[in-house]
Amino acid sequence: MKCPIDDENLVMSERSGVEIDYCPKCRGVWLDRGELDKIV
Repeated sequence: MKCPIDDENLVMSERSGVEIDYCPKCRGVWLDRGELDKIV
Protein backbone atom coordinates (compact mmCIF):
# COMPACT_ATOMS: atom_id res chain seq x y z
CA MET A 1 0.00 0.00 0.00
CA LYS A 2 1.21 3.54 -0.70
CA CYS A 3 1.14 6.57 1.58
CA PRO A 4 -1.52 9.03 0.38
CA ILE A 5 0.69 11.97 1.38
CA ASP A 6 4.09 11.21 -0.17
CA ASP A 7 3.54 7.96 -2.15
CA GLU A 8 6.05 6.04 0.01
CA ASN A 9 5.40 2.34 0.72
CA LEU A 10 3.61 1.87 4.04
CA VAL A 11 5.10 -0.47 6.63
CA MET A 12 2.83 -2.79 8.60
CA SER A 13 3.38 -3.21 12.32
CA GLU A 14 1.48 -4.82 15.18
CA ARG A 15 0.65 -2.91 18.33
CA SER A 16 -1.46 -4.32 21.17
CA GLY A 17 -2.73 -7.03 18.82
CA VAL A 18 -3.79 -4.45 16.20
CA GLU A 19 -2.15 -4.28 12.78
CA ILE A 20 -1.32 -0.68 11.86
CA ASP A 21 0.14 0.89 8.72
CA TYR A 22 2.66 3.70 8.99
CA CYS A 23 4.84 5.71 6.64
CA PRO A 24 8.55 5.72 7.51
CA LYS A 25 9.06 8.98 5.59
CA CYS A 26 6.33 11.30 6.93
CA ARG A 27 5.56 9.13 10.00
CA GLY A 28 1.84 9.16 9.26
CA VAL A 29 -0.21 6.36 10.82
CA TRP A 30 -3.32 4.82 9.26
CA LEU A 31 -5.81 2.75 11.22
CA ASP A 32 -8.99 0.94 10.24
CA ARG A 33 -12.29 1.70 11.94
CA GLY A 34 -12.25 0.79 15.63
CA GLU A 35 -8.51 0.10 15.82
CA LEU A 36 -7.67 3.30 17.71
CA ASP A 37 -10.06 2.32 20.50
CA LYS A 38 -8.36 -1.09 20.76
CA ILE A 39 -4.90 0.48 21.06
CA VAL A 40 -5.92 3.12 23.62
